[in-house]
Amino acid sequence: MSNENEKPIVTELDPNEQVNEKDEKKEIHEKDEKNEKTKKKKKEKKKEQEQEPQTKEEVIQLYKKKTQQRTALSNQISEAEYSVKEHTIVLTEIKGVDKNRRCWRLVDNILVEKNTEQIREELTKELETSQELVDTLKKQFEKKNEEISEYQKKYNIGYTPNKDEKRDEKTEKNKQQEKKNVGKGVLL
Repeated sequence: MSNENEKPIVTELDPNEQVNEKDEKKEIHEKDEKNEKTKKKKKEKKKEQEQEPQTKEEVIQLYKKKTQQRTALSNQISEAEYSVKEHTIVLTEIKGVDKNRRCWRLVDNILVEKNTEQIREELTKELETSQELVDTLKKQFEKKNEEISEYQKKYNIGYTPNKDEKRDEKTEKNKQQEKKNVGKGVLL
C-alpha cells in the first residue's frame, strides 16, 4: 500500500559532518571513561577513610570484625571439607557396584531413585565444585590472615614475638639470673 505520491527523502551528507559526529562520539566515550575512573578512585578513597580507625575503640572493633570474618571463613572451610569427605566416601562405596543398580539419594528432604551411574556422575560434579570451593575459601582465609597480621603490626595489637625472639629473651634472662646468683648457694 504505497502511495505513488510518496518519494523517499534523500539528503546529501557533508563528509566533514560525519567526521565531526565520530569525533564527538569519541569525546563523549572518553569523558564517560574518565568519569568512571574518577568515581572508582573516589569510592576507593572513601573505603580507605572508612576503614581507617580514629580511636582505640574503633581499632579494636575493626580488629574484632576482621577476626570474626576469619572465623566465619574457617567454619565455611570446615563445612566444605566435610562435604568433600562425605562425597569421597560415597563414591568409593559405589565404585564397584553395577551401573544399572537402583540407588536412592536424599535431595532436599526428598528421596530420589536413580541408577548408580547417574548418582556417580552427580556426586563427581558436586565433589569437584566442593573442592573448588575449599580452594577458594582457603585463599580468602590466607588473605584475611595476612590482612589481620598487617593490621596487628600497624596498630601493635596482640604482638607476640616469634620463636627466635622468645629464645633470645630466655637466654638473656638466664644469663642475668646467673650473674645475680653468683656466690649464692655456696658454703664457705
